[in-house]
Amino acid sequence: MNNAYFSIACIALIALGVAPILLPVPADKLQYPTTKRIDQVDMYFGVQVPDPYRWLEDENAPETKTWVEEQNKATFGYLDKIPYRRRVKSRLEQLVNFPR
Repeated sequence: MNNAYFSIACIALIALGVAPILLPVPADKLQYPTTKRIDQVDMYFGVQVPDPYRWLEDENAPETKTWVEEQNKATFGYLDKIPYRRRVKSRLEQLVNFPR
């Protein structure tokens, strides 16, 4: 394994282990958008399999696009509050973007 890749893997593992301790505690509980459920049931080899989120499979549907936008607002609203996020991104880019 290349030393650079090994270093990146070590940093990523450390970051994943330390991140829960360093993440900001949200002042309010995150408010994710509600996700509708539909009555979709498929039959596979004689077994009924419910698929209540089938409507999300059409990524071009306006309803799906709206749902994704609302999810992104909740997610990035939280991620943007992490003070060291840009530094981690910058450092990982430095480690990955080297002459090959």
